[in-house]
Amino acid sequence: MKKRYYSPKLKEQAVRLSYQRENIKELADELGLEVQRIYKWRKAAKTTISPKPEKAIPDDTLEVKRLRKALREKELELEILKKAVHIFSKSDGKSMDL
Repeated sequence: MKKRYYSPKLKEQAVRLSYQRENIKELADELGLEVQRIYKWRKAAKTTISPKPEKAIPDDTLEVKRLRKALREKELELEILKKAVHIFSKSDGKSMDL
């Protein structure tokens, strides 16, 4: 199997994006990489570059993330209920005798 070569620019961009995204697996899929490779590049970048002091995340940001997650869950529940109503409405109110 041929060894792949990734440019330093791609590595740097992937590492930077991995810190900006919530889901690294999606990022890896978009870039056509393995998730572990991104984590390996992140680890290597930490050892070569002194880490920047992390900014305190405001409580508002955490609350927004929590609310977005709750909204996604409720939207999924609503979609499931709509599909169920559609399925049961096809029978036109007729009960199925067993």
